[in-house]
Amino acid sequence: MIEQITLKNTNISDKSLHLSVQKTYSHKQGNNHSLDRSEVTGSGKKLFKQKGTGNARAGNKKTTQRRGGGKAFGPKFHLVSFKVNKKVKNLALMSSISIKSNNKSLYSIDEAKLDEKAVKDILNKNTNKKIMIVLKNTNENKVVSKFQNFKNISFHSDKNYSIHSSLKSDMLIFSNKSSLYEAYIGKNI
Repeated sequence: MIEQITLKNTNISDKSLHLSVQKTYSHKQGNNHSLDRSEVTGSGKKLFKQKGTGNARAGNKKTTQRRGGGKAFGPKFHLVSFKVNKKVKNLALMSSISIKSNNKSLYSIDEAKLDEKAVKDILNKNTNKKIMIVLKNTNENKVVSKFQNFKNISFHSDKNYSIHSSLKSDMLIFSNKSSLYEAYIGKNI
């Protein structure tokens, strides 16, 4: 039922893998922001006259030295994400599949024969291993809803295939019907 796959051409690009993993790490909000003296509420009026009071010279109350004033060089909102080109993404996807093929942890499965018993067999034979199963559509398969809360198994569709999670998994199982299998693996067996 499960067949091990070895690819003929295994082109591994470390740089494209690094860029795609960095892209997943850059999904931050980046919305930290502190008010500087131009953004603090308050008047710009001089607090008291320049001479004759006995106090030190003072400008407005929004200066950074005063309590309630603005922050001098505080954090500002900036975008932390970056763009990865489409060709680099495809190269990284192929590289992640090639790494699994070289490690002998790339498998294929017939999606029509995938049932509860088959998934239980996979889990029993491979205890303490992280298993990632890539299906054509996870919404149509009933097995996904029954095993989605299990710790060591995860189901992904073609559209939400993650290079980062595939590299972290110990076993990568592709469905024969998935478009990723047809595009990257089917021609390269």
